[in-house]
Amino acid sequence: MSSQHSTEPPSRSWGTRCGGYEQFMQSLVIFAGAFVGGFVLTSLISLVAPRLGLVDHPGGRKEHAHPTPLVGGIAIALSLVVGLVSASHVVALPLAVAVVVLMAVGIADDIHEVSPLPKFAVQALACLIMIFWAGVKLHTVGDITGFRQIGLSWFVIPVTVFAVIGVVNAINMADGIDGHASGIGLVAFIAFAFVARESGLWDQYKILLALVGGTAGFWMLNARWPWNTKARSFLGDAGSMLLGFLIGWFAIELTEGNGSPNTGTRTFPPICALWVIVIPLCDCVSLMLRRRKAGRSMFVADRQHLHHYLLNRGLSVGRASAVSVALCALCAAFGIVGWKLDLPEWFMFWSFVAFFVVYHRHMSHAFRVMPTHSAFAT
Repeated sequence: MSSQHSTEPPSRSWGTRCGGYEQFMQSLVIFAGAFVGGFVLTSLISLVAPRLGLVDHPGGRKEHAHPTPLVGGIAIALSLVVGLVSASHVVALPLAVAVVVLMAVGIADDIHEVSPLPKFAVQALACLIMIFWAGVKLHTVGDITGFRQIGLSWFVIPVTVFAVIGVVNAINMADGIDGHASGIGLVAFIAFAFVARESGLWDQYKILLALVGGTAGFWMLNARWPWNTKARSFLGDAGSMLLGFLIGWFAIELTEGNGSPNTGTRTFPPICALWVIVIPLCDCVSLMLRRRKAGRSMFVADRQHLHHYLLNRGLSVGRASAVSVALCALCAAFGIVGWKLDLPEWFMFWSFVAFFVVYHRHMSHAFRVMPTHSAFAT
């Protein structure tokens, strides 16, 4: 693969100063602290959620049986602090500010519904903080033709904003059953943490490790398990926007760089980062195309997502979520293996195109012929 990503000297801030055991212990402390934080904070904030108005009540299209706290985003954001305080200010500060801006409108939306335009505006503002303060922007889509790198030139800023907002809304659309969006976020953060570590991007690794811990702690209370028959907390719009934005941020951060003096060697191609989140992106784009073909608004909710397909096949909510998250993990693994084996970017790109075509055609056919089955209450 002819990669022309930046080749800064590897970081000496943490990985080269620490021995293997010390590095392992610091990683364990960050993960464990964030995991306990995500689990405990979700439980504690849930107790005061009714007083704050952060409760999702059954009714309408919402098929859960009991009022459920909308505090997952707050818990994960607070757990993220474990990673932010251990990273340099150059990386951590702009990320923290962008998260605060995004969470403010997300929490407001969970308490009193906010119309789409202000939410899009705040998402764009968070993206501009990422671009102009942190320097994280999509300069190229890589060598997806097999001839040369395709740069974005004057389109760097609009394409970066469009890409990140696209991921934000793909994750938001995936947040339809217990444990689904949080499981997708967890897979993405694990994959990106591995990439950051392998690339010597230690600040990014520590932040991602905290996100793995915080998201896993919340996921234990959000997904269905033998000991947890219903979600005890939801992400809410604040949480789904937070996960989507952070996934978009690090998908670009790990491939394009951010100009920080504390950087490693970036060789992770953008197309491989795309494979980490290919399932929610394919689901989102395929659904919008099917809505348009049917003459419906592309932005009006319906029951034709991947998780609805799995429910219609007779799977329970827990199993449907598990299958979808497992598919995400397989696709993320394919992206990382492609990177580690130095497979051509054009091969990874056309594999993605083929995957989407098969996915879209199958889903289009399935929702025309399969009977509707709901297992939300099982």
